[in-house]
Amino acid sequence: MYLLEVLSGPLDGTTWPFEREITIGRDYAQADACLSLDRYVSRQHARLLIDGSSIRLTDLRSRNGTRLGGQPVVGDVPLPVGEPFVVGRTLLRVTRA
Repeated sequence: MYLLEVLSGPLDGTTWPFEREITIGRDYAQADACLSLDRYVSRQHARLLIDGSSIRLTDLRSRNGTRLGGQPVVGDVPLPVGEPFVVGRTLLRVTRA
């Protein structure tokens, strides 16, 4: 079990548990982790997928992009547990529950 946690932004401190996959976005109907207060987040912005013992981060062709380590996420990239990443203007990280 993993937790997606907001580190800064309008929903600071909010968490979402997930086991296999979670979609991050602004639309409650399309995203498991809804960042509705960040207007820079697309309806379906990014996805996290647990692949064996690793986590994969994918930008879902969002308008404002996803950033990891200050660099834009292109395609499917590995995300180390605890490593912060940015969706819209919200800083997030994944930890083990």
